Amino acid sequence: MAEKTVQKWQLQRPLSLTQRIADLQARKPEYINHGQALLLQRTAAASLREQVLADDRISLGD
Repeated sequence: MAEKTVQKWQLQRPLSLTQRIADLQARKPEYINHGQALLLQRTAAASLREQVLADDRISLGD
């Protein structure tokens, strides 16, 4: 994948959800290989799992 640059203004103030969606929709498609696609799918699935804090450990709803 190509290296992404972060602009200074992006670090100072996070974008709103609607701004982020508009930014993503305006981007040109980026082609990835099969391994990268699987990694993105796994990351997305993990971020959607229910997470519960219990005492000193985190329980993931699997």
